[in-house]
Amino acid sequence: MIPLQDIKDFCQLNHLDSGIPVYIYRNNTLLQAFPEQSACTYPPKHYIEEFIEMTDNIAHLSTPYGAYFVAVKPNDAPDLSIVLGPANYIPFTDADFHTMYADYVVVQEKRAEFKTFFQRIPPIALNGLLSKAAVLNYFLNHEMLTHFAPPDSQNTSVSTEQAEKHTESFYQQKEDFKHNNSFEIESMILHFVEAGDIDGLKNLKLQSSVIHSGTIAPNQLRQTKNIHIIMTALATRRAISSGVDADEAFQMSDLYIQTSENLNDPSAVQNLNFQMLLAFAQKVKDKLIPKTSDEALQRAIQYVLQNINCPITAAEVADHVGFSRSYFSTYFKEQLGFTLSAFILRCKLEEGKHLLQFTDKPLSVISNYLCFSSQSHFQTAFKKQYKVTPLQFRKQPELYGRGLLENER
Repeated sequence: MIPLQDIKDFCQLNHLDSGIPVYIYRNNTLLQAFPEQSACTYPPKHYIEEFIEMTDNIAHLSTPYGAYFVAVKPNDAPDLSIVLGPANYIPFTDADFHTMYADYVVVQEKRAEFKTFFQRIPPIALNGLLSKAAVLNYFLNHEMLTHFAPPDSQNTSVSTEQAEKHTESFYQQKEDFKHNNSFEIESMILHFVEAGDIDGLKNLKLQSSVIHSGTIAPNQLRQTKNIHIIMTALATRRAISSGVDADEAFQMSDLYIQTSENLNDPSAVQNLNFQMLLAFAQKVKDKLIPKTSDEALQRAIQYVLQNINCPITAAEVADHVGFSRSYFSTYFKEQLGFTLSAFILRCKLEEGKHLLQFTDKPLSVISNYLCFSSQSHFQTAFKKQYKVTPLQFRKQPELYGRGLLENER
């Protein structure tokens, strides 16, 4: 067995040579990071958990912002993972950073430091990153791996590179689903339905993906239909728990299940399954996010949703749409039936639920990220709405449904 210190030394040399961040994990515990850095730039927990589930010596995955992580595992220490990345062939854009802030749960005051760190990472194609991993694999496992896709042509245009990157990202997302724990995937999918998060579902790229599960049918078509039936039943109940009318939800469920039985192509069933999830998420969204044709109200709602991790106030929202706080707050309540402040709080708490369920960030970081005045304020508001403490919810999120704010009753 190679001593851990030797592994650390080799990883440090790898970073010094390439400029790519390197992390050493034992299971999901970080042992060492190269270079030294703030905790806000450590790889998100869910990527590390995906690598833990993978069995290949070298594995890689893509992110929603087009970057890649690669992991190498020593044969004689399977609890160790050496993670390289994230790396990207094209420098990160402002839009990429906006997505990364949410993925990494970066509080406002850390964003400048976070952005500077990633802007210093040199661009590298996936093939180049895999080659770095192959050298590390040879050191750890004395195994020669060279069967990677050929490097990109030097004459390839930027637009083609971007298209190839997105194609590779989409393909890798499908591959990642095969290796993920099915319960965790289903939990995240159903969370997006329950939260009315259509963008979250679309980012999972489920159109051509089948949830990886045990064999529950004699052939692929029947297997796909059975999975669709199960997911439809689960999505129906999550939508009802979020306020969708039960009769309407069950009618939708019957329609999607009956439609699937008339299909003869597994791909068509998969696509129908994705459309079903989007439909239920849209129904929930219509309940959570008030429908209105009023332009000022639409702009206000959109502003709140886009700035959920900023210290926004009713006065700031009113100023954004061009009205005084007192006038617009009264108008908002008259038109929608609940206060603007209650809507802001509800959106922040829903994001808090997501972070509690799908990250291991401590309450102090989550409350700071969502711009609560203190951790105690976050805990009090959370318990008032959901009748459970944040830590109780984190332990058993499936037991607790959506609660209404006092101001919305």
